[in-house]
Amino acid sequence: MTTPLLAVEHLSINYVVGAGTFRALHDVSFEMYPGEVVGIVGETGCGKSTLAHTIPRLLPEPPAQLGGGRVVFQGVDLLQYPKWRIPEVRGTGIGMIFQEPINSLNPAFRIYDQIAEAIQVRRLRDQGKRPKFVPAEPFDYSARAPKAPGEVLAHPLVPQLPEGFATPAQRVAERSESLREEVLRYLELVRINDPSTILKLYPHQLSGGMRQRIMIAMALSERPALLIADEPTSALDVTIQAQVLSLMNELMDEVQTSILFISHDLGVIAETADQLGVMYAGELVEFGPVDEVFRAPRHPYTKALLRSIPSRYKSDGPLPSMPGKVPNLSRPPPGCLFAPRCPMAREVCRKDPAPALVGSPVPGDAATHRSACRFPAEVGDLP
Repeated sequence: MTTPLLAVEHLSINYVVGAGTFRALHDVSFEMYPGEVVGIVGETGCGKSTLAHTIPRLLPEPPAQLGGGRVVFQGVDLLQYPKWRIPEVRGTGIGMIFQEPINSLNPAFRIYDQIAEAIQVRRLRDQGKRPKFVPAEPFDYSARAPKAPGEVLAHPLVPQLPEGFATPAQRVAERSESLREEVLRYLELVRINDPSTILKLYPHQLSGGMRQRIMIAMALSERPALLIADEPTSALDVTIQAQVLSLMNELMDEVQTSILFISHDLGVIAETADQLGVMYAGELVEFGPVDEVFRAPRHPYTKALLRSIPSRYKSDGPLPSMPGKVPNLSRPPPGCLFAPRCPMAREVCRKDPAPALVGSPVPGDAATHRSACRFPAEVGDLP
């Protein structure tokens, strides 16, 4: 498809803290298309979560401050969209899976109520109505009715109802049963065993992996066009991580949605993504097909990240590491931000800002493989 689902164009975000201003994102641009999984990687503090929260406009303003750019989702610039209408986009348009499910689920409500609320919001929006929460388990009015089915209608003051007429209590029961069946269907979709028991429990009664599956079920129940997963496996142990990743890969075939996958784990992205973006100090320094970025990185920071992955073979030597440290983003250096740590930096790199993310001129690279390095062809020669 030629029309992107999401286009981030020259996005810049600053944080105003006290008398200082910190540059969280600077001139970030990329596109993703329907059915794609786009991974964003980088070390802690590089701006991954800021990007994830900026797209659905979840960042608090202040301290966050827009420095420029656009976030175009399905043809609409969300940064210019009226703030009071943004909730219409969230959920059914853009879903979100947060890093800590225990902080995202409401501890006072059962699992059933939380998934049911998401489904009800989506149903109301499908009908063109304003979202309004309806209690998932309404009061059973039929318990107050006489046991004999004809006693009420036989009363002289009560008119005879037409055949097939559904009383308010019956309509509520039908809606409740339909909602319960759909909740169970989404719990089964995320491979939860015995969903009839799980939906009666509270979040604290579930393990971390089960809570993350509940978050995925809630996000999918609203059938979003774009699902943003902000480090969904970082709080889980390795075994549960593998289960959640396998689940998300399977769901891509069953649920028609695109995924923006935020992570600091290159192994996770390699298993999940189609396209890969690498961030450093608030900038997107490389973007391209995931297999090509892994095979032939075109930015020295990407090459350094790949070198730092532990080998499957035992080695008595130390793991490779990057010298230096991330620059102070309240006073960024004048040239390329990675120049103080780059083994191939030159004088022009230290004086002038890095070039914009443009198509790589290296022969054999895909047209979508872009790098913010002046010398992308030389990166392959680095040890």
